[in-house]
Amino acid sequence: MEPIIAIYNFTEQDFEAFCKNGGAAGFACAAVGFYKGYLDLPLENLSEDDTAYVQSHLSAAGMELVAIYAGGVNLLADDGEELLIAKLRGAAKLGVHTLDTGSFGFTDKTAEQIAADTEVFVERIRRAGEVADSLDITICLETHGGYTGTADTCLQAMADIDHERVRLAYDPANFLYYEGVRPEERIEELVPFIGHTHLKDQRGGQGNPDFPLIGEGETDYDFLLPKLWELGYRGAYTLERAPGETTEERAASMTAAYELMKELLGA
Repeated sequence: MEPIIAIYNFTEQDFEAFCKNGGAAGFACAAVGFYKGYLDLPLENLSEDDTAYVQSHLSAAGMELVAIYAGGVNLLADDGEELLIAKLRGAAKLGVHTLDTGSFGFTDKTAEQIAADTEVFVERIRRAGEVADSLDITICLETHGGYTGTADTCLQAMADIDHERVRLAYDPANFLYYEGVRPEERIEELVPFIGHTHLKDQRGGQGNPDFPLIGEGETDYDFLLPKLWELGYRGAYTLERAPGETTEERAASMTAAYELMKELLGA
């Protein structure tokens, strides 16, 4: 089996330029975030024209859709569960089997508040997982701080939720940026729970929003990408950032990132 090397539209805000340049860079697979400022379409209420727009531009670029980022779902809100389920149904219209979303944060919360939020989140994500199962979709919780911020909390979350349709969207740079911890920690234990990856780089320590081209920061991709493959991760390896001030610069970043990812994954 060849590695699935994919690219997220978070690399380029112009969706049509994303498709064209991502395909030209060599990517045969894409993930699409339905997120304000990128692809501002209502995933929870997609029209036939919306689905045709997404599919036609990806197809013209020679890219297959492999994952979707739901965007804007707070599962702790009163309407959070309903919204996530609606977005799952929207993702099913596009034929994908992976839906990325977030978990919840710990900032300024007491231990009691975190415990209460965990109970609500687990209950709701399990119910969403049942709907996801009926649609043949796996929900992947991004490693974005808080409940899924470190290896320890991620593994605890997976134990709490205990649902085969809920996994992790592993973003190594986020371990550095949000929590100041190394993403390699407990990687052997994490891999069985990884359903998708978001690959970008980071440098400058916790909280520093410096996300250079993959391979130019402090995330050890020379170790991580071969290790993920060695440990059996066979989901998509998805580029999330392509730095550049212009479309042309971002297109060049896409090409350089693809070549590095292909080399490190032995594709």
